[in-house]
Amino acid sequence: MNITEQDKLFIEEAYRLAKRNVQKGGWPFSTIIVRNGEVLSRAVNSVVWTHDPSDHAEIAAVRIATEKIGSNDLNGSTAYMLAPPCPMCSACMILAKISRIVYAVDVVSKDRALTNLPPTQGLYHAVSMQEDGPIKYEQCTQFSEDGFDLFSSWNSGLS
Repeated sequence: MNITEQDKLFIEEAYRLAKRNVQKGGWPFSTIIVRNGEVLSRAVNSVVWTHDPSDHAEIAAVRIATEKIGSNDLNGSTAYMLAPPCPMCSACMILAKISRIVYAVDVVSKDRALTNLPPTQGLYHAVSMQEDGPIKYEQCTQFSEDGFDLFSSWNSGLS
């Protein structure tokens, strides 16, 4: 990986944001999204205040950045954070087309340090469509064709 001096500065800033969030009673997560040297957003995890389990720093940062640029396409941007995003946040970042994620702490080490939170490594398995996972996925095939037709019709209208 080619970590630059700029990357190090943004990781350091993400660390400071997360530390301030902890000092205020929040969780130790923050995200900074940068494109072409411009900071598009800075956000912290606000779950403790909003009681919204989706109010993660990564998702908040994506929302702020996309609103700022007036598009849901963050292609060419880099997200800086202390640890890799959870599966929910990863999915959001994929949909937003974030090009690069730079983080400081690996998932195993993060989980080892944050024993009061659900382990992220386990979430990657939990959200998969495994038969033995905590959520049972069942397909209602009766409406599969109708759903497919709706998706196709909507998609055709985009061309």
